[in-house]
Amino acid sequence: MTKKSYATNVSIILGISVVLMLFIFVLVSHHRGISERVRQDRSELLGAGSSVPAGPISVPSAQTQPEPVKKAAAAPAPSRR
Repeated sequence: MTKKSYATNVSIILGISVVLMLFIFVLVSHHRGISERVRQDRSELLGAGSSVPAGPISVPSAQTQPEPVKKAAAAPAPSRR
């Protein structure tokens, strides 16, 4: 019974190891060419925008108008009767 349990444990550990190694291989092989693709995409983006002249950009500043001073309306003088 002990031999069967030992063999089962070893086969489970080997199976999990193989699956993990396969996952790591697929992950690494998928990401190997990404740096080249990023470089190509970056050069295309920069190349497409190079024809636009770069110059000063004028943005109108937000000027606030001073609020006119409101004069208090004079209340009518109280009449004494």
